[in-house]
Amino acid sequence: MRLGKWLMIMLLLVTAACSPVEREPVRTWSNPVSLADEWEEYGLGDPFIFSFNGYYYLYVSTRDTDAGIKVWSSPDLADWTYRGLCTEDLLTAAAYAPEVRYWNGKFYMYTSPAGNGHYVLESDSPVGPFRVVTGNFGRTIDASTFVDDDGSWYFYYAGTGGIDAAPMDSPLSVTAPGSPTGAYMDGWTEGPTVFKRNGLYFMTYTGNHVFSNGYRIDAAVSESPLGPFEPFQGNPVLIRTEGKTVGLGHNSLVTGPDLDSMYMIYHNLEGPGIVGPLRHMNMDRLFWNGNGFAVAGPTDTPQPAPALPAFADRFERDKLGKSWMASRKGDWTVDPGKGAGVRTADASGIAMLRTKSKTEPGYTAEFHVRAESEAKAEARVGAVFSYRDEQNYGTVWLNPAAGRMEVTELSGGKEQVLGEADLPADFDYSQWHKIRIEHATAGDAGSGGHANLRVYVDEMQKYAGSSATDGGSIGYAASGLDARFGYIAYSNDVNGSSDWWSYQPLPGQVQAVHFEEGEEGKAYKAVKKVEGGSASPYRPETLSMESNEAGGYVLSGLQEREWANYLVNVDEAGRYSIHFRIRPMTESATLKLISEDDEEIATFEATQEKAGEWQTVSAQGVELPAGQQRWRLEITAGTLDLDWFRAERYQAVETWEDNFDDGNDFGWTRFEGMWSVKDEELRASSVSPAKSLTGEPGWSDYSVEADLQMMENTGRAGLLIRASEPANGLDQNQNRSDFVRGYYVYADAEGLHLDKINYATASLISVPWGTNLPGADSKLHLKVFARGATIEVYAGESSQPVLTYTDRSADPYLQGRIGLQSSDVAVRIDRVKVEPLQ
Repeated sequence: MRLGKWLMIMLLLVTAACSPVEREPVRTWSNPVSLADEWEEYGLGDPFIFSFNGYYYLYVSTRDTDAGIKVWSSPDLADWTYRGLCTEDLLTAAAYAPEVRYWNGKFYMYTSPAGNGHYVLESDSPVGPFRVVTGNFGRTIDASTFVDDDGSWYFYYAGTGGIDAAPMDSPLSVTAPGSPTGAYMDGWTEGPTVFKRNGLYFMTYTGNHVFSNGYRIDAAVSESPLGPFEPFQGNPVLIRTEGKTVGLGHNSLVTGPDLDSMYMIYHNLEGPGIVGPLRHMNMDRLFWNGNGFAVAGPTDTPQPAPALPAFADRFERDKLGKSWMASRKGDWTVDPGKGAGVRTADASGIAMLRTKSKTEPGYTAEFHVRAESEAKAEARVGAVFSYRDEQNYGTVWLNPAAGRMEVTELSGGKEQVLGEADLPADFDYSQWHKIRIEHATAGDAGSGGHANLRVYVDEMQKYAGSSATDGGSIGYAASGLDARFGYIAYSNDVNGSSDWWSYQPLPGQVQAVHFEEGEEGKAYKAVKKVEGGSASPYRPETLSMESNEAGGYVLSGLQEREWANYLVNVDEAGRYSIHFRIRPMTESATLKLISEDDEEIATFEATQEKAGEWQTVSAQGVELPAGQQRWRLEITAGTLDLDWFRAERYQAVETWEDNFDDGNDFGWTRFEGMWSVKDEELRASSVSPAKSLTGEPGWSDYSVEADLQMMENTGRAGLLIRASEPANGLDQNQNRSDFVRGYYVYADAEGLHLDKINYATASLISVPWGTNLPGADSKLHLKVFARGATIEVYAGESSQPVLTYTDRSADPYLQGRIGLQSSDVAVRIDRVKVEPLQ
């Protein structure tokens, strides 16, 4: 992970503010990540990262046989330096899942040694030394804290029925009883992380057992920090049970160096270590669509390193340098160990330090300030934004005497107060405080004609409203007191707009609204003009959009000759299946994918099946080169709505059958149950649920048939279709039979059924047996056709399907293996056959 030699190249590229393609990253990282001085044979489990004053700090769980907590630091999430043990207190032996929060000059660490209740440790520095300052106050394991906009603290931890939460009395005390939040994975649930965005509370959490390949991450959203939290429709948001990295979980979330992107930090399971599980750190990006996000992963091939800000300064030198303009008022100095400083306690007016470079109209900026002298009645310290000249700029002030934050705007020399808000009663102005400004324009994500300026103090949103300011310089200001200033940066992205110029990894899924950033004719082409000049609140002035059922947006009413560019990163050359989720608005519609070299990648045609219904269209076996690419999606006929496209590795289906007459089930993978081959039949016992899979994950359209004989008129047994991400749900006493993704066609005493399984089971459609109920010792012949998003089921000698279902949801399963599954019944299977569908 030593990428420092590329740092200057990347900084120059980003600072040049080039077009998205020209500013493509030259640095990469690849999962899983190993670091110097990690715990030997234990690795980097439960990784937690947070940022403070321009640096990131990483903490991980401590090996069971040792005491002390290790810490690393990084300026950019790419290059990490080991900083040693931040505590060696014997109480931190086997310290699980340490998390750190900065507040009012102190760093508070929460950890659960060996999972036996929690302690709080305190330090004046993120690298320690941390000292234990509380007794054990229980609350099981995996504590995480959250501070709301009003300064209220909340404590989250693993409860017996999911994630519990309780209000905190202070950073050192939680006495209120906990209550369930609704975040539950139908089994042991741990590792919560809570954050707030656009007025909503988001939680990620993990289950079920750390030694399971099915360890995974879910997400949920709520209107209250205490819940109830509603799980995402697409859960799990991160899972992989087979391949290079498995057993993914216990994540933290952090904003990237560009101040706009978000990354999920998590671990993968590499097997048992000498003392506990051996795990390593992984990092994948989140992509937002409205009030929902998807994780672009898991990845295990080189990915673009996190983008750097357009401008940044840590003042780690002894002079201001050529990047700054300082006002004559005040005495400005720089100390490489303390940052920039100004003396204004005995002067009148405003001392100001501002960048020579200027932001674009839409940007995000970060500032770190603290007072160094006692404040007079009118003394203030703060940040300058959107500075054009002495008559036009904005300021965020921290006012010690009033105990408030004020946002002011100078326009044409006339000052007005845009807003003000109380700061916590114990707010210590002599300590470091972070100010964050999000300045949107009509074309930026989430503005939508609403607040185009948001101001945060120590992550608490303190202002959301309108501002007449545009782009300009940023900087620091003080009046009537001496002050110190730390890390400062800005990025010309805001509220997730960096998603529009970032290369998304394939295999994976790309939201239609995440087309390339840029002007019409360069990044997209809109044939029709939208009334009022605004296509949607998400990306105004572009292609037309409308909201979807998940709180995000889809492209709507795309017409012939409209097009959009997409930036993708194909991890390796080969054959792929490409799927589009579309809604034809005319009798037929055609769209085409075109490469940057104007070569056709694939054409997709759709016929309207029923007005207003979504469908998927696919192209199989498409040859794709590896690496970063720009794809152009063009509508060549008709009108349609577009939700997403997905690319997965393609594997051709060939006719294959297994009669088990060789006395074995080679080629099948057993996950649960007691299986045997006897009398040229594959048998599953009724002692426990049973699951076994075969085939290839890249199979798409195929038919599968088999003879099933249920030995009692109880339980259920059947076929798994398009199966992926299988794991043993009975392992480690998890007692689950739904650890797989796919469709399940099964018979029971009531009839024939089709379920959709995704580490939870949803019933789709059923048909009763009627007079055709098979009795004990009778055989049932099942044949299933999987073509596109449609499943057809035939039973016995029927010439017509007895079940037909088209999955029009936002997450149809379009590829995967076949399998056999049963529960509460002994079953015998024979004559399994797979054939390709043309």
